[in-house]
Amino acid sequence: MSAISQIGFADLLQPQVLADPYPLFRRLRQEDPVHADPSGRGWMVTRHQEAQIALSDRRLSARRILTTQRQHDVSEAVSSALSLQMLFMDPPDHTRLRALFSKAFVPSRMEALRSDVAAMVERLFDAADAHGGQIDFVRDFAVPLPVAVIARLLGVPASDHGLMLDWSHALGLLIGGRELNAQEASSAQQGILAFVAYFRELIERRRSTPADDMLSRLIVVEELGDRLSTQELIVNLMLLLAAGHSTTSHLLSSGLLALSRHPDQWQLLVDDPRLATSAVNELLRFDGPVQATARQATCDLVLSDRTVRCGELVTVFLGSANRDEAHFDAPDRLDLRRPTARALSFGHGIHTCLGAALARMEVQVVLEALARRYPGFAVDADSVAHLPSVAFRGLLTLRVELRK
Repeated sequence: MSAISQIGFADLLQPQVLADPYPLFRRLRQEDPVHADPSGRGWMVTRHQEAQIALSDRRLSARRILTTQRQHDVSEAVSSALSLQMLFMDPPDHTRLRALFSKAFVPSRMEALRSDVAAMVERLFDAADAHGGQIDFVRDFAVPLPVAVIARLLGVPASDHGLMLDWSHALGLLIGGRELNAQEASSAQQGILAFVAYFRELIERRRSTPADDMLSRLIVVEELGDRLSTQELIVNLMLLLAAGHSTTSHLLSSGLLALSRHPDQWQLLVDDPRLATSAVNELLRFDGPVQATARQATCDLVLSDRTVRCGELVTVFLGSANRDEAHFDAPDRLDLRRPTARALSFGHGIHTCLGAALARMEVQVVLEALARRYPGFAVDADSVAHLPSVAFRGLLTLRVELRK
Protein backbone atom coordinates (compact mmCIF):
# COMPACT_ATOMS: atom_id res chain seq x y z
CA MET A 1 0.00 0.00 0.00
CA SER A 2 1.20 3.54 -0.78
CA ALA A 3 2.37 5.96 1.88
CA ILE A 4 -0.60 7.72 3.47
CA SER A 5 0.20 10.99 1.67
CA GLN A 6 -0.17 9.25 -1.71
CA ILE A 7 -3.60 7.70 -1.08
CA GLY A 8 -6.41 9.40 -2.98
CA PHE A 9 -9.73 9.02 -4.74
CA ALA A 10 -8.20 6.92 -7.51
CA ASP A 11 -7.29 4.21 -5.02
CA LEU A 12 -10.98 3.72 -4.18
CA LEU A 13 -11.59 2.37 -7.68
CA GLN A 14 -8.91 -0.33 -7.48
CA PRO A 15 -10.50 -3.82 -7.65
CA GLN A 16 -9.33 -4.91 -4.20
CA VAL A 17 -10.64 -1.69 -2.63
CA LEU A 18 -13.97 -1.91 -4.46
CA ALA A 19 -14.32 -5.41 -3.01
CA ASP A 20 -13.58 -4.16 0.52
CA PRO A 21 -12.82 -0.46 1.08
CA TYR A 22 -12.97 -0.64 4.86
CA PRO A 23 -9.31 -1.50 5.60
CA LEU A 24 -8.26 1.56 3.59
CA PHE A 25 -10.84 3.70 5.40
CA ARG A 26 -9.55 2.40 8.74
CA ARG A 27 -6.04 3.45 7.84
CA LEU A 28 -7.17 6.93 6.86
CA ARG A 29 -9.21 7.30 10.07
CA GLN A 30 -6.25 6.31 12.19
CA GLU A 31 -3.46 8.13 10.36
CA ASP A 32 -5.03 11.13 8.61
CA PRO A 33 -8.81 11.51 9.14
CA VAL A 34 -9.04 14.78 7.19
CA HIS A 35 -6.84 13.83 4.28
CA ALA A 36 -5.77 15.83 1.22
CA ASP A 37 -6.13 13.96 -2.06
CA PRO A 38 -2.69 14.09 -3.74
CA SER A 39 -4.18 14.80 -7.17
CA GLY A 40 -5.84 18.00 -5.93
CA ARG A 41 -9.45 16.78 -5.82
CA GLY A 42 -9.97 18.10 -2.31
CA TRP A 43 -10.29 16.59 1.14
CA MET A 44 -11.33 13.10 2.26
CA VAL A 45 -13.12 13.03 5.64
CA THR A 46 -13.31 9.56 7.15
CA ARG A 47 -14.07 9.82 10.90
CA HIS A 48 -17.59 10.02 12.31
CA GLN A 49 -16.95 13.15 14.38
CA GLU A 50 -15.60 15.24 11.51
CA ALA A 51 -18.22 13.81 9.14
CA GLN A 52 -21.05 15.08 11.33
CA ILE A 53 -19.38 18.46 11.66
CA ALA A 54 -18.82 18.80 7.93
CA LEU A 55 -22.40 17.85 7.06
CA SER A 56 -23.75 20.41 9.54
CA ASP A 57 -21.43 23.32 8.74
CA ARG A 58 -23.25 25.88 6.55
CA ARG A 59 -19.87 27.14 5.33
CA LEU A 60 -19.59 23.88 3.42
CA SER A 61 -22.06 24.29 0.59
CA ALA A 62 -24.05 21.62 -1.22
CA ARG A 63 -24.04 23.85 -4.31
CA ARG A 64 -21.55 21.79 -6.23
CA ILE A 65 -22.27 20.06 -9.51
CA LEU A 66 -20.52 16.96 -10.81
CA THR A 67 -17.59 17.39 -8.48
CA THR A 68 -15.35 14.83 -10.15
CA GLN A 69 -16.48 15.20 -13.75
CA ARG A 70 -14.79 17.72 -15.99
CA GLN A 71 -17.18 20.64 -16.22
CA HIS A 72 -16.62 21.15 -19.95
CA ASP A 73 -17.95 17.61 -20.53
CA VAL A 74 -21.36 18.62 -19.18
CA SER A 75 -23.78 20.62 -21.26
CA GLU A 76 -25.27 23.82 -19.87
CA ALA A 77 -28.78 22.34 -20.12
CA VAL A 78 -27.85 19.34 -17.98
CA SER A 79 -25.84 21.39 -15.49
CA SER A 80 -28.69 23.88 -15.13
CA ALA A 81 -31.18 21.09 -14.57
CA LEU A 82 -29.10 19.35 -11.92
CA SER A 83 -28.48 22.63 -10.12
CA LEU A 84 -32.20 22.71 -9.27
CA GLN A 85 -32.08 19.41 -7.38
CA MET A 86 -32.36 19.58 -3.60
CA LEU A 87 -29.17 17.55 -3.38
CA PHE A 88 -27.25 20.52 -4.79
CA MET A 89 -29.00 23.32 -2.86
CA ASP A 90 -28.47 25.30 0.33
CA PRO A 91 -31.07 27.18 2.40
CA PRO A 92 -33.33 28.96 1.78
CA ASP A 93 -33.93 27.30 -1.62
CA HIS A 94 -33.31 23.83 -0.21
CA THR A 95 -35.65 24.51 2.71
CA ARG A 96 -38.46 25.60 0.40
CA LEU A 97 -38.16 22.61 -1.95
CA ARG A 98 -37.77 20.01 0.76
CA ALA A 99 -40.83 21.31 2.59
CA LEU A 100 -42.90 21.05 -0.58
CA PHE A 101 -41.75 17.55 -1.51
CA SER A 102 -42.08 16.32 2.06
CA LYS A 103 -45.85 16.89 1.83
CA ALA A 104 -46.08 14.17 -0.81
CA PHE A 105 -43.41 11.89 0.68
CA VAL A 106 -44.50 11.50 4.31
CA PRO A 107 -43.45 8.26 6.07
CA SER A 108 -47.06 7.24 6.80
CA ARG A 109 -47.82 7.28 3.09
CA MET A 110 -44.76 5.16 2.41
CA GLU A 111 -45.77 2.69 5.11
CA ALA A 112 -49.23 2.41 3.54
CA LEU A 113 -47.50 0.83 0.54
CA ARG A 114 -46.19 -2.10 2.59
CA SER A 115 -48.86 -4.58 1.47
CA ASP A 116 -48.39 -3.60 -2.18
CA VAL A 117 -44.62 -4.02 -1.88
CA ALA A 118 -45.10 -7.39 -0.19
CA ALA A 119 -47.24 -8.52 -3.13
CA MET A 120 -44.56 -7.38 -5.60
CA VAL A 121 -41.92 -9.30 -3.63
CA GLU A 122 -43.97 -12.49 -3.67
CA ARG A 123 -44.50 -12.22 -7.44
CA LEU A 124 -40.77 -11.80 -8.06
CA PHE A 125 -39.95 -14.80 -5.88
CA ASP A 126 -42.68 -16.85 -7.56
CA ALA A 127 -41.08 -16.03 -10.91
CA ALA A 128 -37.69 -17.10 -9.54
CA ASP A 129 -39.18 -20.40 -8.35
CA ALA A 130 -40.57 -20.98 -11.84
CA HIS A 131 -36.99 -20.81 -13.15
CA GLY A 132 -35.61 -23.22 -10.58
CA GLY A 133 -34.58 -20.61 -8.03
CA GLN A 134 -31.34 -19.82 -9.84
CA ILE A 135 -31.22 -16.04 -10.32
CA ASP A 136 -28.95 -13.07 -10.67
CA PHE A 137 -30.29 -11.33 -7.59
CA VAL A 138 -29.30 -7.88 -8.87
CA ARG A 139 -30.86 -8.19 -12.30
CA ASP A 140 -33.89 -10.29 -11.38
CA PHE A 141 -34.82 -8.81 -8.01
CA ALA A 142 -32.82 -5.95 -6.48
CA VAL A 143 -33.22 -3.75 -9.57
CA PRO A 144 -36.82 -4.39 -10.74
CA LEU A 145 -38.46 -4.19 -7.30
CA PRO A 146 -37.39 -0.63 -6.32
CA VAL A 147 -37.95 0.62 -9.87
CA ALA A 148 -41.50 -0.73 -9.83
CA VAL A 149 -42.19 0.79 -6.41
CA ILE A 150 -40.88 4.29 -7.12
CA ALA A 151 -42.40 4.35 -10.61
CA ARG A 152 -45.77 3.39 -9.14
CA LEU A 153 -45.44 6.14 -6.55
CA LEU A 154 -44.75 8.69 -9.26
CA GLY A 155 -47.57 7.43 -11.47
CA VAL A 156 -45.35 6.13 -14.29
CA PRO A 157 -47.09 3.47 -16.45
CA ALA A 158 -45.70 -0.06 -16.08
CA SER A 159 -44.76 -0.05 -19.75
CA ASP A 160 -42.24 2.73 -19.07
CA HIS A 161 -40.48 1.21 -16.05
CA GLY A 162 -37.52 0.26 -18.24
CA LEU A 163 -37.06 3.90 -19.18
CA MET A 164 -36.99 4.83 -15.50
CA LEU A 165 -34.14 2.40 -14.92
CA ASP A 166 -32.13 3.81 -17.82
CA TRP A 167 -32.58 7.39 -16.61
CA SER A 168 -31.73 6.51 -13.02
CA HIS A 169 -28.52 4.93 -14.29
CA ALA A 170 -27.73 8.09 -16.26
CA LEU A 171 -27.98 10.29 -13.17
CA GLY A 172 -25.95 7.80 -11.14
CA LEU A 173 -23.13 7.99 -13.67
CA LEU A 174 -22.93 11.77 -13.47
CA ILE A 175 -22.89 11.99 -9.68
CA GLY A 176 -21.12 8.70 -8.90
CA GLY A 177 -17.68 10.19 -8.27
CA ARG A 178 -15.95 8.55 -11.24
CA GLU A 179 -14.65 10.55 -14.20
CA LEU A 180 -16.49 9.45 -17.33
CA ASN A 181 -15.19 8.97 -20.82
CA ALA A 182 -16.75 11.00 -23.62
CA GLN A 183 -19.20 8.27 -24.63
CA GLU A 184 -20.39 7.69 -21.06
CA ALA A 185 -20.81 11.43 -20.43
CA SER A 186 -22.77 11.91 -23.64
CA SER A 187 -25.04 8.92 -22.99
CA ALA A 188 -25.73 10.02 -19.41
CA GLN A 189 -26.64 13.55 -20.47
CA GLN A 190 -28.95 12.30 -23.20
CA GLY A 191 -30.70 10.18 -20.60
CA ILE A 192 -31.24 13.15 -18.31
CA LEU A 193 -32.61 15.32 -21.11
CA ALA A 194 -34.94 12.48 -22.16
CA PHE A 195 -36.20 12.23 -18.56
CA VAL A 196 -36.96 15.97 -18.52
CA ALA A 197 -38.89 15.72 -21.77
CA TYR A 198 -40.85 12.64 -20.62
CA PHE A 199 -41.96 14.15 -17.32
CA ARG A 200 -42.82 17.49 -18.86
CA GLU A 201 -45.35 15.65 -21.02
CA LEU A 202 -46.57 13.45 -18.13
CA ILE A 203 -47.10 16.53 -15.93
CA GLU A 204 -49.30 18.10 -18.60
CA ARG A 205 -51.38 14.92 -18.75
CA ARG A 206 -51.74 14.85 -14.96
CA ARG A 207 -52.81 18.49 -14.90
CA SER A 208 -55.75 17.68 -17.14
CA THR A 209 -56.43 14.24 -15.66
CA PRO A 210 -55.16 13.87 -12.06
CA ALA A 211 -54.52 10.41 -10.62
CA ASP A 212 -53.92 8.97 -7.15
CA ASP A 213 -50.14 9.28 -7.32
CA MET A 214 -47.32 11.42 -5.96
CA LEU A 215 -46.94 13.37 -9.20
CA SER A 216 -50.56 14.58 -9.08
CA ARG A 217 -50.13 15.59 -5.43
CA LEU A 218 -46.96 17.52 -6.24
CA ILE A 219 -48.71 19.34 -9.08
CA VAL A 220 -51.39 20.44 -6.63
CA VAL A 221 -48.67 21.69 -4.28
CA GLU A 222 -47.09 23.58 -7.16
CA GLU A 223 -50.29 25.25 -8.32
CA LEU A 224 -51.68 26.14 -4.88
CA GLY A 225 -48.41 27.38 -3.43
CA ASP A 226 -47.08 29.04 -6.57
CA ARG A 227 -43.63 28.23 -5.27
CA LEU A 228 -42.62 25.07 -7.17
CA SER A 229 -41.82 25.61 -10.83
CA THR A 230 -42.36 22.91 -13.43
CA GLN A 231 -38.61 22.65 -13.98
CA GLU A 232 -37.98 22.29 -10.23
CA LEU A 233 -40.66 19.61 -10.09
CA ILE A 234 -39.16 17.66 -13.00
CA VAL A 235 -35.53 17.63 -11.90
CA ASN A 236 -36.41 16.70 -8.33
CA LEU A 237 -38.60 13.88 -9.58
CA MET A 238 -35.41 12.64 -11.22
CA LEU A 239 -33.67 12.78 -7.86
CA LEU A 240 -36.52 10.90 -6.16
CA LEU A 241 -36.43 8.26 -8.88
CA ALA A 242 -32.67 7.73 -8.67
CA ALA A 243 -32.59 7.80 -4.86
CA GLY A 244 -35.67 5.62 -4.54
CA HIS A 245 -34.31 3.05 -6.96
CA SER A 246 -30.54 2.92 -6.62
CA THR A 247 -30.26 3.26 -2.85
CA THR A 248 -32.67 0.40 -2.24
CA SER A 249 -31.24 -1.74 -5.02
CA HIS A 250 -27.69 -1.42 -3.70
CA LEU A 251 -28.78 -2.05 -0.12
CA LEU A 252 -30.65 -5.20 -1.10
CA SER A 253 -27.74 -6.72 -3.02
CA SER A 254 -24.97 -5.71 -0.59
CA GLY A 255 -27.16 -6.71 2.34
CA LEU A 256 -27.81 -10.19 0.97
CA LEU A 257 -24.10 -10.66 0.32
CA ALA A 258 -23.26 -9.59 3.88
CA LEU A 259 -25.82 -11.99 5.36
CA SER A 260 -24.47 -14.86 3.25
CA ARG A 261 -21.01 -14.18 4.71
CA HIS A 262 -22.38 -14.11 8.27
CA PRO A 263 -24.57 -17.23 8.50
CA ASP A 264 -24.96 -16.87 12.26
CA GLN A 265 -26.64 -13.50 11.77
CA TRP A 266 -28.82 -14.84 8.95
CA GLN A 267 -29.97 -17.64 11.25
CA LEU A 268 -31.01 -15.07 13.86
CA LEU A 269 -33.28 -13.48 11.26
CA VAL A 270 -34.66 -16.84 10.13
CA ASP A 271 -35.47 -17.72 13.74
CA ASP A 272 -37.06 -14.32 14.41
CA PRO A 273 -38.17 -12.32 11.34
CA ARG A 274 -39.12 -9.48 13.68
CA LEU A 275 -35.40 -8.65 13.64
CA ALA A 276 -35.87 -7.30 10.10
CA THR A 277 -36.15 -3.70 11.32
CA SER A 278 -32.89 -3.76 13.27
CA ALA A 279 -31.31 -5.84 10.50
CA VAL A 280 -31.94 -3.06 8.00
CA ASN A 281 -30.34 -0.52 10.34
CA GLU A 282 -27.27 -2.71 10.79
CA LEU A 283 -26.91 -3.51 7.07
CA LEU A 284 -27.10 0.22 6.33
CA ARG A 285 -24.29 0.85 8.79
CA PHE A 286 -22.19 -2.18 7.85
CA ASP A 287 -22.09 -1.69 4.07
CA GLY A 288 -24.35 1.21 3.15
CA PRO A 289 -25.40 2.09 -0.42
CA VAL A 290 -24.24 5.72 -0.26
CA GLN A 291 -20.56 5.84 0.59
CA ALA A 292 -19.72 9.50 0.04
CA THR A 293 -21.18 12.96 -0.38
CA ALA A 294 -19.37 16.19 -1.23
CA ARG A 295 -19.47 19.81 -0.11
CA GLN A 296 -17.61 22.93 -1.24
CA ALA A 297 -16.06 25.46 1.12
CA THR A 298 -17.48 28.99 0.76
CA CYS A 299 -14.68 30.45 2.89
CA ASP A 300 -11.49 29.34 4.62
CA LEU A 301 -12.25 27.10 7.60
CA VAL A 302 -10.57 24.62 9.93
CA LEU A 303 -11.79 21.01 10.05
CA SER A 304 -10.07 19.02 12.77
CA ASP A 305 -6.52 20.37 12.45
CA ARG A 306 -6.65 20.99 8.69
CA THR A 307 -7.23 24.30 6.93
CA VAL A 308 -9.74 24.00 4.11
CA ARG A 309 -9.46 26.85 1.64
CA CYS A 310 -12.38 28.63 0.02
CA GLY A 311 -13.52 26.75 -3.07
CA GLU A 312 -12.00 23.41 -2.07
CA LEU A 313 -14.10 20.26 -2.08
CA VAL A 314 -14.69 18.23 1.05
CA THR A 315 -15.89 14.65 0.48
CA VAL A 316 -17.43 12.99 3.52
CA PHE A 317 -17.10 9.21 3.47
CA LEU A 318 -20.27 7.99 5.16
CA GLY A 319 -19.22 4.37 4.78
CA SER A 320 -16.02 5.02 6.71
CA ALA A 321 -17.78 7.03 9.42
CA ASN A 322 -20.14 4.10 9.93
CA ARG A 323 -17.13 1.87 10.73
CA ASP A 324 -15.50 4.34 13.12
CA GLU A 325 -14.05 2.53 16.15
CA ALA A 326 -14.52 5.63 18.28
CA HIS A 327 -18.29 5.58 17.68
CA PHE A 328 -19.27 1.92 17.24
CA ASP A 329 -18.27 -1.11 19.27
CA ALA A 330 -16.53 -3.72 17.08
CA PRO A 331 -17.60 -1.85 13.91
CA ASP A 332 -16.36 -4.52 11.49
CA ARG A 333 -18.69 -7.10 13.03
CA LEU A 334 -22.17 -7.53 11.55
CA ASP A 335 -24.55 -7.61 14.52
CA LEU A 336 -28.26 -7.58 13.75
CA ARG A 337 -28.96 -7.02 17.44
CA ARG A 338 -26.67 -4.02 17.69
CA PRO A 339 -28.13 -1.26 19.87
CA THR A 340 -29.29 1.73 17.86
CA ALA A 341 -26.42 4.11 17.13
CA ARG A 342 -26.19 7.20 15.00
CA ALA A 343 -25.08 5.85 11.63
CA LEU A 344 -24.77 8.31 8.75
CA SER A 345 -26.06 5.99 6.04
CA PHE A 346 -28.77 8.40 4.86
CA GLY A 347 -26.68 11.50 5.50
CA HIS A 348 -26.96 13.99 8.33
CA GLY A 349 -28.63 17.34 8.88
CA ILE A 350 -30.83 19.12 6.38
CA HIS A 351 -29.84 16.83 3.50
CA THR A 352 -30.84 13.59 5.19
CA CYS A 353 -32.39 11.33 2.52
CA LEU A 354 -36.05 12.14 1.96
CA GLY A 355 -36.81 8.58 0.86
CA ALA A 356 -35.22 6.83 3.86
CA ALA A 357 -38.57 5.53 5.18
CA LEU A 358 -39.44 3.99 1.82
CA ALA A 359 -36.05 2.27 1.45
CA ARG A 360 -36.20 0.87 4.97
CA MET A 361 -39.72 -0.47 4.48
CA GLU A 362 -38.88 -2.17 1.17
CA VAL A 363 -35.80 -3.92 2.52
CA GLN A 364 -37.65 -5.01 5.67
CA VAL A 365 -40.33 -6.64 3.51
CA VAL A 366 -37.73 -8.42 1.40
CA LEU A 367 -35.77 -9.73 4.39
CA GLU A 368 -38.94 -11.04 6.05
CA ALA A 369 -39.96 -12.85 2.85
CA LEU A 370 -36.47 -14.26 2.28
CA ALA A 371 -36.24 -15.59 5.82
CA ARG A 372 -39.64 -17.25 5.47
CA ARG A 373 -39.31 -18.65 1.95
CA TYR A 374 -35.61 -19.33 1.50
CA PRO A 375 -33.80 -19.92 4.80
CA GLY A 376 -31.17 -21.99 2.97
CA PHE A 377 -30.31 -19.52 0.18
CA ALA A 378 -26.76 -19.70 -1.16
CA VAL A 379 -24.60 -17.11 -2.93
CA ASP A 380 -22.11 -17.92 -5.68
CA ALA A 381 -19.04 -16.08 -4.35
CA ASP A 382 -17.41 -16.07 -7.79
CA SER A 383 -20.30 -14.06 -9.24
CA VAL A 384 -19.79 -10.99 -7.04
CA ALA A 385 -18.99 -7.85 -9.06
CA HIS A 386 -18.97 -4.44 -7.40
CA LEU A 387 -20.17 -1.17 -8.89
CA PRO A 388 -17.17 0.98 -9.98
CA SER A 389 -18.12 4.10 -8.02
CA VAL A 390 -16.73 6.30 -5.28
CA ALA A 391 -20.08 7.67 -4.11
CA PHE A 392 -22.23 4.53 -4.28
CA ARG A 393 -21.66 0.97 -3.09
CA GLY A 394 -23.54 -1.87 -4.71
CA LEU A 395 -23.21 -4.92 -6.91
CA LEU A 396 -23.42 -5.39 -10.66
CA THR A 397 -24.08 -9.14 -10.39
CA LEU A 398 -24.84 -11.62 -7.61
CA ARG A 399 -25.89 -15.15 -8.52
CA VAL A 400 -28.08 -16.72 -5.86
CA GLU A 401 -29.72 -20.10 -5.38
CA LEU A 402 -33.00 -19.63 -3.56
CA ARG A 403 -33.23 -22.76 -1.42
CA LYS A 404 -35.84 -23.60 1.16
